[in-house]
Amino acid sequence: MQNNFYSYGCLAVMGSMTQAMRAQKVLAGAAVRAEVVKADSAHTRRGCAYALSYPCSQENNVRTILSGAGIRVRDYYREDADDLPR
Repeated sequence: MQNNFYSYGCLAVMGSMTQAMRAQKVLAGAAVRAEVVKADSAHTRRGCAYALSYPCSQENNVRTILSGAGIRVRDYYREDADDLPR
């Protein structure tokens, strides 16, 4: 797990470390690279949270895979932009 360093340009913010690790495993099963990171407080509304950092080119795949697996994502962010539309 990285701490406030995003290897990739996009983030999917989760509520817990357990949820983020489960999401990472689901994405790995679909051949999508992602790293669990501690989300910066600028990306959270309720304090501490964890996120998955992944390549922005995989945005649609990540959303589809996580939704299909029933994994709840608080928000999606791009490092070079504000909040992405849901």
